[in-house]
Amino acid sequence: MRLFPFCIPCLIQMAITACRIGSASEEETFAVLREVMSYLAGQEYNRPAPDYSQQILEIVSKHLNQLDPFREIKKKSNQVAGRFIQRLIPYLEQATSEKDKIAQAVKIGIAGNIIDFATVPGLESQLEEKIQQALGVEFALFELEEFLQELKKASRILFLSDNAGELAFDRILIALLAEQGKEIRVAVKSGPALNDALWEDALEVGLDKIPGVKIITTGQARMGIELKTAGKEFLTSWEEADLIISKGQANFECLYGEKGPIYFLTMIKCQPLSSWLGLKKNQAIFCRGEKIYEQKAQAIPR
Repeated sequence: MRLFPFCIPCLIQMAITACRIGSASEEETFAVLREVMSYLAGQEYNRPAPDYSQQILEIVSKHLNQLDPFREIKKKSNQVAGRFIQRLIPYLEQATSEKDKIAQAVKIGIAGNIIDFATVPGLESQLEEKIQQALGVEFALFELEEFLQELKKASRILFLSDNAGELAFDRILIALLAEQGKEIRVAVKSGPALNDALWEDALEVGLDKIPGVKIITTGQARMGIELKTAGKEFLTSWEEADLIISKGQANFECLYGEKGPIYFLTMIKCQPLSSWLGLKKNQAIFCRGEKIYEQKAQAIPR
């Protein structure tokens, strides 16, 4: 998938947000923006948006002299999300079958995908309202039956994580799959990339305490994933996986078109992408890659 024209303002806004989180001065922010806009102006725009974010975040880190401006807010995200998860347990306990439990866990995972502690000021005070909205989100594509059929035959699962905080929500689905005796590898980023989950975030939410779960890294400090430059352990896990769950829009943008047992689990958060796919903005998807590729083929090309 290549960059959309309307991705450019979002990439610039990402730089501004990173500067705000990193407590940059106005002068520092302008210096960052000058370099970011110069960088973007020289590109060919033939790659996914997350590919460009890596260089932009490196520019921010250089000017602010901070390797990870989001470190403290990620820790807070994990703590707040961990507390809030306790209030979601009743939704899971209402499930009367394994199928219903997994369906609820997928919806809770989407709730986590909606709630971005790092980029929405004051979100903690709105959390109850946001969670209720998230649990009622509309799924444009929801291939639960197909997933369960493949799950029966699967022994190795690779889970591609998204944001810190969100990972606490994903833990519920990961734990349910592990309870079925599956070997699960959860991939986090090997270095800072906005508020994406790192090794320490996975430990913070207790993934290392779940039997059958192994934490690995992508071998990359960037949003999304680029398979051709990913780490050796990640690529081995990718090849060995019977099922791959790809969480979040950045991973979706980077892996769109890849073949294999990939189930995408994400909200479609921007209008250009939703129009390109023929879906509505703020709909969710949980489906195999081939289903979304088929959906795109039926949509009006841009």
